[in-house]
Amino acid sequence: MLKLLGSILIITASMGLAVTFYSEIADHVKRLYELRKLFVDISYAAYESMQPVEILLGCFVRTRDETINEICKEIADQLIEKKQGQGDLVWRNVFAAHRKELKLSAEEAEVAEGAGSAFFGKSVEENKKHLAVTLERLDALIRETQSGQKEKQRVCGAVSILGGLMVIILLL
Repeated sequence: MLKLLGSILIITASMGLAVTFYSEIADHVKRLYELRKLFVDISYAAYESMQPVEILLGCFVRTRDETINEICKEIADQLIEKKQGQGDLVWRNVFAAHRKELKLSAEEAEVAEGAGSAFFGKSVEENKKHLAVTLERLDALIRETQSGQKEKQRVCGAVSILGGLMVIILLL
């Protein structure tokens, strides 16, 4: 009876692990879409309202991802306090500091860090060009991530369940 109960607990835990992996992979794609939405919202709001980026980040632009909202608030606070100088440098430093928290790959982090140049350029035309390049690179990364998403989810689920079954076999 104890072996059966232990086996059920191990299978339940391995299924829980599989669900956790599955949701983490799905959340990664959602976070990339939220970053894209943030970049478009900032540029649109900047062109329409002609407000400084620090005001937009602090008050107007919001995403569904709380981590990204906190990063935007930190950028806005540092820009208002004028601690570090240029806006794109502040943007780059804050995103670099929160890279692990966002769970971005090296290439995704590079795109997020470089997006600041699309908002702090010397002219509106330069900002538009930088934004177009940034969105193009981010779209390519999103497509690449989505193409491997189902396979990664399937593999993580299978490995978790099979790992649980192997533990049960070893304990019996």
